[in-house]
Order: sequence, then structure tokens, then C-alpha cells
Amino acid sequence: MQENFIIPDNKSLVNVSSDIFSHFGLRTETDGIGLNYNHKKLCFILLDGLGWNIYEKTGIKFKNEMKCTSVFPSTTSNALSSFFLNRYPGQHGIIGYQLYIRQLGSIVNILGYTSSAAYIRDSMERAYPMSTIFNYESKITALNRAGYSTVNIIPSFINKTSFSTLLYGNNNTDTYSNVFHSFYVLEDNLKKGTDFISFYLPDVDQIAHKLGPYDQYTVETARYILQTLISVMEKYNDYDFVITADHGHVEVGNTINLGNDSKLMDLSILPPYGDSRALFLENTSEIKEYMENNYKNLQIVSKGDTMYATLLGKIDDKVMTKLPGLIGIAGNNDIYHFPLNQRKYFMKGAHSGLLKEEMEIPVLVFQN
Repeated sequence: MQENFIIPDNKSLVNVSSDIFSHFGLRTETDGIGLNYNHKKLCFILLDGLGWNIYEKTGIKFKNEMKCTSVFPSTTSNALSSFFLNRYPGQHGIIGYQLYIRQLGSIVNILGYTSSAAYIRDSMERAYPMSTIFNYESKITALNRAGYSTVNIIPSFINKTSFSTLLYGNNNTDTYSNVFHSFYVLEDNLKKGTDFISFYLPDVDQIAHKLGPYDQYTVETARYILQTLISVMEKYNDYDFVITADHGHVEVGNTINLGNDSKLMDLSILPPYGDSRALFLENTSEIKEYMENNYKNLQIVSKGDTMYATLLGKIDDKVMTKLPGLIGIAGNNDIYHFPLNQRKYFMKGAHSGLLKEEMEIPVLVFQN
């Protein structure tokens, strides 16, 4: 494994999850990270894409801050599932932006729960409900069952989607239309005194993909959000606030189109899937040898290797059969693309691998 890779340890998002949910007395998968809470009420804020690298560029400092890591692959579907289900990636299996789902016989965009070839949100739900494939209880549901009031604040365009329902359960949700409206909705729920508030903002991730993590507009977006959050948090003395992210971003180098590799297509059982920096392939000795010989900047890990289990944390035996045979991890800042549809593929910022820029995330605690 490359020396510049950051391997998830006991300060990963799973541990952050355990710290927060054990605060309410829930049984959790791991030890926490040692946060000290002043109040019982808690507001958890997840800023998608706010890696430690972008956080540092904003120049904002929190009195209580800690550098932690995402999970692997460092991608939103995996990170959010690991946090809200309080399970390691190898326990829930939702490890990529694109997954091969055997029950559907298809490579599926897991966030939209739709075919990766033709995007129609939640088109797979009637055929095979996501909850029957990934039958896990959200920790939000567990909080409600324990008698705590909760609300999940999310963008309106993902409300009641299959993936959001998996993360939050069928529990109280409030929505917003844009970043400015989101702060109003957050304050409105803080005023109500809800025991646990989760607040999700996608804006940093969206602009970092388009412009890169170090563009002035990316940094200014992150700075504006953090400054506004501070002004909101200062008003509510009966809450502790925990801010973190699902992953960071690397500045993209080359985009390698695997669709141009006819030999790889001949060898493959399935097209390459997963993520642009954590590539999934089905395991044959020919494919592994071919990838190692022809893609020198990909670190190939085989299912069954000790490192495979280390990267994914604890692996459930039932989940193991659903995991890809090979994972190719980008060793530099290149991204790998296989065109499952005709849409153009272009980005300046990317994630999912193990480099520090995409793996290191801040955990920021604000207490009045």
C-alpha cells in the first residue's frame, strides 16, 4: 500500500458516528473520538466535500477542532451510510457511487437508485425496494424509538428518495430550496428545541467538483457557510454543535477513459464501476494482471487480501459476497471514467481514494 495513502483508523466517520449516538445512550459499533459535550441537545452538521484542505484555506479556526478521516472509498454514499447506519463499509456494503446490484442485474447509481445508463431517480424502487437490499435501521429511527425528538434538514430535491429514507428512516424531515433558505430552516428548528438535529449541505462538494478544491469560489463558499453557521450557533446556548464532512477533494490531473480500452472490455465480466478514484472490477487473474501491467498508478487490492478487509473495516459475511472482486485505488490525482451513458464527464475536483486531500476531514465542535 502506498506510503502517501491515509488508511481509516479509530478516528474515522464511524467513530464520529459512535461518539454522537452514544451521547444519547444508544448502542454503537465502535468507540467514539472523545468529544466532550456540555448539553444534551445536539446539532450535527455535515458539509459535503469540506475536506481539511478546504477548511484550512478558509482561515477560520474553531477552538475545538480535530482532524479525522473519511471511510474508504471516500465517497458520499459510503460516508453517509457509515455515519447514519453506524456501520463500517464492509458491514453495509454501500461502498460506491455506482454498485452492481445482483437482484436488479444492473449497475446502479446508488444515490439516485437508478440505472447508471439512464438516469431516472428511484426508477428501481418499484422493481426492488432499496430497503429490501440494504435492510438496516437508521440511528435516527433508534433515537426516535428511545424517545428523543429529531429532525433531518436536507435539500428538497432529495427528500423522500430511496437513499434519503435509508439514511434517515421515515422520521421527521424539513427541507430547504437553497443555501440561504437552509439557514432559516436550521434556525427555525433550533428554536423548537428538537433533541437531535441533522443538517446536510451539499454546496461545497458541488462547486469543488466543478471548479476544484482550491478555486477562490470554492474556498469562499466554504468560508461563507462556516461564518454564517457561527453566527447562527452563537444564538443557541442550549445546544452543542458538531460540524464535519464526508470527504475532501483532490485537484484532478488526467481523466482516463477506460471505454477506449478494448482489451479491458474483452476481459471484463462487468464494465468497471464504483467511483472515479476507487474503481471496482470483477475478479479474474487476467484482469488483475492486466490492470497492474497497464495502469501503473492504480493500486489493485483483491477481495480476500488482508488490506481489503482493513480498508473496509469489519466485513459481514453476507455482505462479503456482494463486494467487488477487485478495487483499483488511484495513487495520484488522476480519475478513471467508464462511459455507462452518453453524458459528458468533466470535473476539476474529485474524491473516493486514499490521498490525504480526499481522506482528511475536520470535526469542529462549537459550544457556547
